[in-house]
Amino acid sequence: METTAKIMVVDDEKLICQNMEKVLSKSNYEVSYAISAEEAMEKMAKEAYSLLISDVVMPGMNGLEFLKLVKDQWPLTKVMMITAYATTDTALKAMRLGAVDYIPKPFTPDELRSKVERALAGELVEASTAEKEREAIDITVEVSAAEKEEKEREGVDIIDVDMPFDRDEVAKYTGEEYARMLGPSDMPVVEMPAPETLENFCEVGGKVCKIYKKLMHTCKAGAKTAECPEKKARKKKAARIEKAFDAKRLIGIDHPFNYAEVVSITGPEYVQNLHRDGISFIPYDELKSYEELKKDVARLMEKEPEPIPIYPEVMPEPAYKDVLVIDDEVAISNNIRKILSKTGYHVDQAVTKNEALQKIEETAYNVVLLDLRIPEVRGLELMEAIRDKDPDTSVIIITGYASIESAVETGRSGAIDYVRKPFTPDEIRDATEQAFRRAA
Repeated sequence: METTAKIMVVDDEKLICQNMEKVLSKSNYEVSYAISAEEAMEKMAKEAYSLLISDVVMPGMNGLEFLKLVKDQWPLTKVMMITAYATTDTALKAMRLGAVDYIPKPFTPDELRSKVERALAGELVEASTAEKEREAIDITVEVSAAEKEEKEREGVDIIDVDMPFDRDEVAKYTGEEYARMLGPSDMPVVEMPAPETLENFCEVGGKVCKIYKKLMHTCKAGAKTAECPEKKARKKKAARIEKAFDAKRLIGIDHPFNYAEVVSITGPEYVQNLHRDGISFIPYDELKSYEELKKDVARLMEKEPEPIPIYPEVMPEPAYKDVLVIDDEVAISNNIRKILSKTGYHVDQAVTKNEALQKIEETAYNVVLLDLRIPEVRGLELMEAIRDKDPDTSVIIITGYASIESAVETGRSGAIDYVRKPFTPDEIRDATEQAFRRAA
């Protein structure tokens, strides 16, 4: 059978390249690979490829830099991006730079084959991006040492953090016993001594236990319930923490403020005593005497209160609107309007689908900030309406339900930026200013 297309895999991990070559060769694709973007460019200068599959995080030239160069010099070549460090930021950038898809690792052979087939069949299309926008995109990619370490820890449950296969997929094709033996390569490893032979190993908890040692190699509580009491206690503690009101997690769910920003203004004590209704009850220090309390009150009474500045809530209606905010959460929409109005933007708002469609039809906005979840809106219906009315309108996605999939789809459909909730005033201002600069 003849090969159907030429594909090149670009990844600094040679094992990934070899495994993807095996998978795709079985589907009769002619596959080669390069372990750097520079090597890939050399090969492309000599031979044409229908599809490139490139990693994002690579030493030397990173994947976004490589993607931009490819689309400049070989605009007809399709490019798919893969990465173990997937973020909504790099996903949207990749789509705006011309990638046809962005796939987080690990992925299965079936997923890889399906994506490649769709890309080559023309089902996955590139975003239509203006040259000025492409030039303005920041193509730096940074991964911290902590992120790399975390990915390595996560790799315990998959065959290898850098290999595009998960354990269940391998077990499906090779059997459970073989999959259990696999190490950080595609070869089974030699059996190690059983942990049961280790000193102070408790079979109930499945680990070496100091408490087990102190109790003279017995665990009555564990033997009775068949569950490690230490693990059980940790689970209960984790459940209590999860149910408890945690300001660090909950500040910003409905408002564009995060924990650090609130603390910087109010101090940590205010946040520590913040209740579910948003009111902080700071306890009085019981060590203070009644006389000290009276003195504190007297000092406060002596001070003349500073006049509270009064700002008009309703701003004068401008002659035109620059920005439209579409969000069914009125508090968020109002906060964004206040933030951007202080910077000089004229902001209009819509909180329902019908109101948004009416405003889009009546006015040509320079920038639209669009929440992805509006009641009665099907998929990217509002995004399509904006693009149909004026393709030059810059759309910024704001969402509390960020995902790689939505970043890919909105980037392909025309969004130029993607802001996760909770966000800070600076993040909203920066995203809006960048949008105006790109459109200027």
